[in-house]
Amino acid sequence: MNLMSATTDFKSLVKKYDNFSAPAVEITVGSTKLMTGKDLDIVSVEIELTSGYEASGCVFVIAGAYDVEKTDFSSDISGVQIGEKVEVSIGYVRKESVFNGYVNQIDYYYGLDSEEFGIRVECMDAKGLLMKNRRLEFFTEKSADAVVKKILSESPVSSYLSGKELDTCPQEEVPLRSHMMTDYELIVEQASKQGYEFFIIQGKAYFRKKQKVTSTLMKLSPQQGIIGAKFSVSGQALVKQIEVRSIDESNGKQIKGNATVSGKFAKGSSANMLLGSSKQVFYEPGVKDANEAKKRAEARTEAIANQFGELECECVGIPELTPGRFVQVESLSSQANRKYYIQYVKHVIDESGYRTYFKAGVNSL
Repeated sequence: MNLMSATTDFKSLVKKYDNFSAPAVEITVGSTKLMTGKDLDIVSVEIELTSGYEASGCVFVIAGAYDVEKTDFSSDISGVQIGEKVEVSIGYVRKESVFNGYVNQIDYYYGLDSEEFGIRVECMDAKGLLMKNRRLEFFTEKSADAVVKKILSESPVSSYLSGKELDTCPQEEVPLRSHMMTDYELIVEQASKQGYEFFIIQGKAYFRKKQKVTSTLMKLSPQQGIIGAKFSVSGQALVKQIEVRSIDESNGKQIKGNATVSGKFAKGSSANMLLGSSKQVFYEPGVKDANEAKKRAEARTEAIANQFGELECECVGIPELTPGRFVQVESLSSQANRKYYIQYVKHVIDESGYRTYFKAGVNSL
């Protein structure tokens, strides 16, 4: 299932997963499939996914794979090696692939007194590999998306990606450059400048306009999946206006553009009083004209507005919940019932069962 395009409903999920009974996980490391069985027990899996600039990751723990007589771990886990590709599928009767990445760290535990032996495996998505290259160069590519495409097509990151979706960016008059930045820092800088998202889901890299997929992934409520929730609003980051300034290198004249925050942040006029005439000014080199300055100011304004409201939810384990999609929440309260954009998801499978936790934002009441 493509998590970036699929839509579903809770009734269909109940049927698909046999009323969410018998949580299951399947982990493929290289060509080795790891599943709980006679000589191997995957005792816990924790997957963290984000549509932010951070890397997504997965940690799983294996027990029961140690032969005391041979004083060695089973050959069943011999394929678990640093750098191997990893795919994690979770669910119940049926499973969905939710994480693709690589093995970044392995911890071997030897409980000589307690006879508890185990392996902890830490995985990252391909963003972690972008931190290995550090550049000092000017790019011949004329736009940010072309630079990102070039970087994602190089090793080692290209070996771990299943695809790319890159939205086009305006051409730059001044060549883009990397001045002692890692590839990760460079792409994040360009995404931030363009007001874009940059994340990886199911092994596919997305460098795209924020909240691009507007369709609702599913509806959730206390009767349909939600176990607990907290809805918070905060006005601390909000300002009335953002201004971006720069200098035209051809004539030395100032360039500037403005954007004003929009949205409803409280009932009545209290939010307007809070914002007042507050203003933040930023200097950004390389801006070519007032129109580009305005677009950069709008991107900054959107970023602060997205910090206004946040929903934190604990749900039954639902593999389909993923960052980069909208979810509709109902039957909580007049304050919390609305459409949210999912920014962070954590899947946890352990001895207590399978739960999904997510954080989702809203930029206006």
